[in-house]
Amino acid sequence: MAEITEPVIRKAKAAAGGRLKSIALPTEHGGWGFLLEPIVLGLWIAPSWAGIALSVSALGVFLLNQPLKVAIKDWQKGKRYPRTRWAERFALLYATVALIALLVAFVLSPHPFWLPILAAVPFALFQIGAASRNQGREMLPELIGAVVLGATAAAIVLASGDHYLAAFTLWLILALRSVPSILYVRARLRLERGEAINHAGVIAAHGVGLVIGAVLVAGGGTHWLTLVALGLLLFRAGRGLSAWRRPVPAKVIGIWEMIYGFALVALVAIGMRWM
Repeated sequence: MAEITEPVIRKAKAAAGGRLKSIALPTEHGGWGFLLEPIVLGLWIAPSWAGIALSVSALGVFLLNQPLKVAIKDWQKGKRYPRTRWAERFALLYATVALIALLVAFVLSPHPFWLPILAAVPFALFQIGAASRNQGREMLPELIGAVVLGATAAAIVLASGDHYLAAFTLWLILALRSVPSILYVRARLRLERGEAINHAGVIAAHGVGLVIGAVLVAGGGTHWLTLVALGLLLFRAGRGLSAWRRPVPAKVIGIWEMIYGFALVALVAIGMRWM
């Protein structure tokens, strides 16, 4: 009997663990890159203990999205399942971590860093609302969610005592990375499925990003290495949507996007250090 029941118990535990994971952690793996890139960039350029606290707070907010989305869906149905209680617990845990870390940042930094956070709040609420309506993977919520996470870099830089121009320039550069990249990935995945894509629109978005980057360089807001990074993204998009691309699984596309993202972070940070 034991030989029969033990595998059943193991499977039940594995299934329960899988359900908890789907409640506690984001299901969209690509979001991790958009979370970590601003944190790494901000701490690389302007390291501080307050910046580390802000990074922890950003992680808490990022993790909050998934359980809160699950809980809101159940609340809207007027239902309470076992998963509802778990979602509420995880949401409370993540919200508490985010709030405590934010308060620690306020204590550690004498500099005002709250403006990017306030600017990001309404957009973050929109993204959470869209996710609760099963619209989180539509284009606009994805774009807004990625851009909002860039506020972390701006807040970290301000917490170290740097000026607003540098902080919001970094946020803009991260937006120039995230918006065209999301358009590219969505188009690339459609292409791999044999569907039609707006090739010109994706390339144009990268081109606009490159032009804005050139304006920033000309105005002294960033180093020319930023243009190299944006140019690399444009080259990637051109080749990745061409007939010469090599078909790869979605997971591989995601891994390469993280590599390109951290390459941009490194080039921007090194350039800023040289300025």
